[in-house]
Amino acid sequence: MDLQILYILIIKKRGFMVRKRSLILYILLLVFWIAISAEVDFQHIFIGAIISFATVWFWQDLGPRQPSVPTAGVFLLLVRCILMMVWYIIQSNIAVAKTLLFNKPPAKPMFVIMETSIKSNWGRVLLGTCITIAPGSVTIDIDPETGRFIVHALTEETAVDLLYWRIIGEIERLEKRMKRGEAHVVDTGRTHGINSADTLASDYRADSH
Repeated sequence: MDLQILYILIIKKRGFMVRKRSLILYILLLVFWIAISAEVDFQHIFIGAIISFATVWFWQDLGPRQPSVPTAGVFLLLVRCILMMVWYIIQSNIAVAKTLLFNKPPAKPMFVIMETSIKSNWGRVLLGTCITIAPGSVTIDIDPETGRFIVHALTEETAVDLLYWRIIGEIERLEKRMKRGEAHVVDTGRTHGINSADTLASDYRADSH
């Protein structure tokens, strides 16, 4: 009887943690939406709230595979990264406007190959997304083996700035901070580290039989 009660308590606690992670993910998605919208009004917040909710609901089956609830330090690093990205988006918009309207600096499209110390899949995806949402640059490809980025830049200045972009350092700091945390556990009983997206397909095929 005691074991049954303990099992029920564990299941309830796991469900609570999944809901808590989903809530934090929803807040982060909404904040990110507002940041890239560059406007704060009822229309943008309302649409962002709906899209964030739909995204969390659609991927709710991945709840057990989501990272554990971030610590205060990790959360502050995330907020810092988002705020820094907002500032870079504003700067990039101004730079692109100057290029298009006044040809200063002149447009000189080129491809740039970037190599960083970011090792995790989520870190590389985050960096690729940040590059793309900043006007004047687009991530063309990311090599999953080496982490090498191929980026298209509108001007030579943009290409050079990308090589020394502070966002890269912030993501590396965030990655190292999360690596120091405990690896989270999925329902299959296996423990996964920061690259939890690399979970073997056999983990889930076994559950289907």
